[in-house]
Amino acid sequence: MTHDDVPLVLSERPLLTPTVLTLPEHVPVAELRHEGVTLADLPGIFDAGFGVLAGLGPVGPGYAIYHGDVAGTFDLIIGFPVAGPPTPPGLVPSLAALDPADLPDGVERSTFPAGNALVKSHLGSFDGLGQAWAEFTAHPDVGQHTFVIEIYVTDPSVTPVEDWRTDLVVPLD
Repeated sequence: MTHDDVPLVLSERPLLTPTVLTLPEHVPVAELRHEGVTLADLPGIFDAGFGVLAGLGPVGPGYAIYHGDVAGTFDLIIGFPVAGPPTPPGLVPSLAALDPADLPDGVERSTFPAGNALVKSHLGSFDGLGQAWAEFTAHPDVGQHTFVIEIYVTDPSVTPVEDWRTDLVVPLD
């Protein structure tokens, strides 16, 4: 399987230096939105949210989009790419778009942000993400940004912690 086969796996190998890539267009996703979040809220949000979203048939890695100052209070979107409009468990997909009322509470259909982005991979525990972001955002090409994205390329439930890969993404468009 190549990275072209899995939405949001932007590179087969970790990107150890900041690299400009084009985020794919029209990637359908299922998302949960949270407002007024702090870092202390993240474990509960991720555990509960990814559990709900995983039941909708993800076809690629989970992600988080952070809007605002992560050192304070910020807004958060978590999601997964899906094959099409997300289908709740037990329902047979139809040709027509699903009624949003058929989705679990709070789940929205959307598309992943597209366009050019600066990307760098972090390898290891999520505990190191703060330092990884500090180093990455100090890069001269990062500049001003309204949001940042983390793509959780590896599945931490089956991957040894030293091999966890999180792609850090700063949209440039």
